[in-house]
Amino acid sequence: MYCTSAPAATTAKMGSGPCGIISKAYKARGGSLKRSLGMAPSKKDNHPSIRLTNYTDNTTIRFSVPLIRGTLADAKATYVTIINTSSSRTTRKMKALAHKGNFKALAELVPGPNKLIIRAGKEELPLMLNYKPQTNPYIVRVFFLTDKTGSTEYQTPIENDPQDYRGKLGTAMKLMQTFTAERMHDLGFGRTTFNLELDEAGRVNVRTLQADEPAEHYHKMTGLKLWQYADRLIRRNHPNPYAKNLVVPAFTRFDPNTKKAYAHTALGGGQLALFGGANLFTWPSSIADAQETFTDTTRIDTTRFFSDSVGRHTFWATASTTIGAALHELGHTFGLPHSQSHHDIMTRGFDRFNRAFTLIEPPHARRNEPYEFNETQIACWAPPSAAWLKFNRWFALDNKDSTGQDKTVVTAEDNLRTIRISSENGIGAVVLGPEGIAAGHVPIDYNQPPPRNIAVPMAKFGKYLTGDKPVIRIIDARGFAKTVPLKTLMPTSFVRSWRFASLTTAWNDPASFAPVDEKRLEAIKQSAASTDTATSATAYVDFLPHFPNEQRQNIVGYVVRTLTSDKPRSIKIFTGSDDALRLWLNGELVTEVLALRSAAIDAESAEAALIKGQNTLIAEVSQRTGAWGLYLRITDKNGNNLTIADDGKISETPDTPN
Repeated sequence: MYCTSAPAATTAKMGSGPCGIISKAYKARGGSLKRSLGMAPSKKDNHPSIRLTNYTDNTTIRFSVPLIRGTLADAKATYVTIINTSSSRTTRKMKALAHKGNFKALAELVPGPNKLIIRAGKEELPLMLNYKPQTNPYIVRVFFLTDKTGSTEYQTPIENDPQDYRGKLGTAMKLMQTFTAERMHDLGFGRTTFNLELDEAGRVNVRTLQADEPAEHYHKMTGLKLWQYADRLIRRNHPNPYAKNLVVPAFTRFDPNTKKAYAHTALGGGQLALFGGANLFTWPSSIADAQETFTDTTRIDTTRFFSDSVGRHTFWATASTTIGAALHELGHTFGLPHSQSHHDIMTRGFDRFNRAFTLIEPPHARRNEPYEFNETQIACWAPPSAAWLKFNRWFALDNKDSTGQDKTVVTAEDNLRTIRISSENGIGAVVLGPEGIAAGHVPIDYNQPPPRNIAVPMAKFGKYLTGDKPVIRIIDARGFAKTVPLKTLMPTSFVRSWRFASLTTAWNDPASFAPVDEKRLEAIKQSAASTDTATSATAYVDFLPHFPNEQRQNIVGYVVRTLTSDKPRSIKIFTGSDDALRLWLNGELVTEVLALRSAAIDAESAEAALIKGQNTLIAEVSQRTGAWGLYLRITDKNGNNLTIADDGKISETPDTPN
């Protein structure tokens, strides 16, 4: 539910590039590479000096600040000007960044048609965009949390800082909304984003929330306690079951003496995202200031002020990290877990939030030169996150029927070879991974109506359902979400609890097994008896976590399990391993497969006999490189599943998984 920071993560291959810029779902709809990256030129573009790459004339969007990307014939141009001739607001005319023939420009729209002019030198390009405000009643609100005095002053090193907290919070919310819409579009999901509370002038409604005690009281709280307090305060004073809420404390303070930031926390879940206000002074106060903010190399004096910037210690980097991290915490309120995609907002991708709005990254405390990043190095919503958001009620754009109830049913078929998901409401997204992590998703063709049935083959998607407490997360087409732990689907015939022997053997010749005799088997039993029982969360028993890195190649490992039967039984043992396998029951060799292979459920079977009382099962799995593990389940002689209890007792109770 909560996080203080996203964990370090490795890049997962989920499409093209670290965030899977091209989703498989979008490819299924026939989207081209250039169009899915927002690079399709306007059909009405007869101005070769200025070309648009992500918008066409008369596009209708449901948020007020589009990020317009394009190219210039003049590669030396350093800026363009964008003019909204339909607006009388202060953002009517704004400068935008250009670099080496590319530009990114923010515009602020008014409801209805907006006649824009993009100007580069003497060249101009007209663009008509239509802004249709959302009607979705599910909204995102922002609160500035004060102590009992009601003071809205935030800590700042800027002399005569205007303390424009409303402008800063409102601008940040619009940037998060724009970022989400444009990055969802890049993945082929359309410019889908959340709805904000806006006044008649198009400003975000920034609410103040007054706490009950002086600031010092909250400085003593843990982050979780402060989150719980803020959540209660909103429910008491501003209840709205249709709202997700971002709360930023005004009383966050950095103490130069203790080097600690008080009330600067990052937690999200349920209806509330809480993010500390220690670096609010770096945030832009208006959309017109946004790009300048993300290029501001002013250093932060870290002896006097907090710098939440991953050691980069500049205004631009701190603004990027903190606005991005606030969006990360909002992601948790939308039901998103952490991710395994390096640039996803739901990992540390939020540090690179700035790159969505800029073309070149300025120097910082750890890098003296500007950095020219590429498209795959920009923060994003990775496909598992984006697929989930597509069907989240806060992303519906308009009011739609969300009544009824969750009708999703998840079952396992054919001894977990396939997971079957069905829903009368239609299936929106299926996300797989360990508890709290989105490791992958099941691609769905969104060009068709949401399917009511999906088969998830474990041979293809089982790699995402490993690790501790793997779960299957489903959101249906009406926004109902369901999480199903894989263990609830697990046939009880799988043997998941084993003792790992500390004895190992080198396996330098994959053409033969390592020698084992009766004496060696006894030594393996004794070695395993001195270790604790390890229980796999899934049917797959993964050997890798139980051996150090230097013992994960060209090696033979052993696991031992004691089974207790109340009578003699004829059984069948079904196995699958990565790589070679030998299996002994009560000292008798019952299975022998010499192969370099991937583990598969029921790859082979063997008949065997249990004696009354205790029986000893020893599995030898030989490992070359890569994955290393075992599937093993036991049935009676007719193939009916047997139940293996945690204590090793065997019974004939049939499987009845939920």
